[in-house]
Amino acid sequence: MVFVPGITELKEAFAFQFQGLQDSCTVISYDVRRGLKRSTDYTLELLTHDLRKLFEALKLDSAVICGHSFGGLIAMQFALEYPELTNALILVSSFPAAPQVPQERLLGWTSSAGHPFHKSLGTSFKVQMARLLGRRTSSALAMQDEVTAVRTIAREAAKTSRTTTNQRMRIIQKADLREALPQILAPTLVVAGARDKSVFLSSAQELYESIPNASLEVIEGAAHFCFLTRHDLFNAAVDEFLTKRLTEIS
Repeated sequence: MVFVPGITELKEAFAFQFQGLQDSCTVISYDVRRGLKRSTDYTLELLTHDLRKLFEALKLDSAVICGHSFGGLIAMQFALEYPELTNALILVSSFPAAPQVPQERLLGWTSSAGHPFHKSLGTSFKVQMARLLGRRTSSALAMQDEVTAVRTIAREAAKTSRTTTNQRMRIIQKADLREALPQILAPTLVVAGARDKSVFLSSAQELYESIPNASLEVIEGAAHFCFLTRHDLFNAAVDEFLTKRLTEIS
């Protein structure tokens, strides 16, 4: 199972999936990094081909592809270009085309970095994590190993440069996979947080209705980063999906 991070995330964002899903499958995550001379060379197709090269390097015959938010665009494009390599898709808080909101607002909703240039956009994900960590409850987030993981995720995400973030935002603004969604034949799990912005909930519904072999899971008590803040429910939903929908692969 290959996890594709969101717009400011690094591979560490899926620490709880490495812990929670390792008994079900081999979990792989990678950083979507690209050094280019011209920003115009940074395209969705290029990032999709980079994922293909990862398959080649690891000698993967096929995999389940899970993309979060911006990473969902890469996952969908990969399924369209390489259906023979895609056992299934899991699209988390994702969208087939950019929501019709100002770019700055969209970046604030989808970013986990807490960059200085985001400060005017409201409470950063990093601050939200700090608040969660301050709660002394019996939840999994209160466990020391997971506290360390969350801090690592926030710290690593903050390293994403403004240039890289802007390049990825341009990809989001240009991408429109809506007409291609019926061509995605892989079993697909669409996951959304019940407390996410309405534009992302609408996108989840659109993905569910447009992809032929799709199911929808709404994670209660979670927003855009449902795979992290409610990783227990997210991992359980993924386990159930793999068990019910992928028996033909095994």
